[in-house]
Amino acid sequence: MARWLFGWTVGLVGVALVAGCSAGGGASTGFNIGKNLLRKDSNLRIFLDGEQAKQSTLKKGLKGYAPFVIKKEASTSPVFRYEIIDPKKFGFIKSVSMQVHQKFEADFSDIPDYVIVSRQQDDQLQMKPGIDYDLGNLGGGFKILDKKDHEVDKVQFVPGVEYLLVFTVQADKSETVQVYFRTR
Repeated sequence: MARWLFGWTVGLVGVALVAGCSAGGGASTGFNIGKNLLRKDSNLRIFLDGEQAKQSTLKKGLKGYAPFVIKKEASTSPVFRYEIIDPKKFGFIKSVSMQVHQKFEADFSDIPDYVIVSRQQDDQLQMKPGIDYDLGNLGGGFKILDKKDHEVDKVQFVPGVEYLLVFTVQADKSETVQVYFRTR
């Protein structure tokens, strides 16, 4: 990892120098890029149909943040899974929820197409890390609400559309991650 990071940093500093930055500015830029690449943006890993959401290393290095994206198109009723990298950082987990927003004009709708929560607010009945959840057949332990707040039996995305998945773990140290994906 360190060798890879060093190679990226040296390469990006070289780009900065060629672009006309001073040597001092290039070194500062290289330090910032290295710092950006070492920072963890999430303690969660999100998967749809077995594909992990990832960040662009180049964008993260240059801008300090890059959105999480699933490059492979997902099915219209995908299998969802999340993992926690370091569970101790969350502490007590009270609830887990998911919202999915459809692309609307140049952004994403403020109204989620689907909201998925546990039917009961018992912390033991929340979505668990490392378990595959078929959003087309989620089962009776979860509520799936559509855009009109009506309960539906399954998630059924529109083919060929971009979506934003917002996944939240409410805990002693809560975290929300946003994932962009497209359906096939």
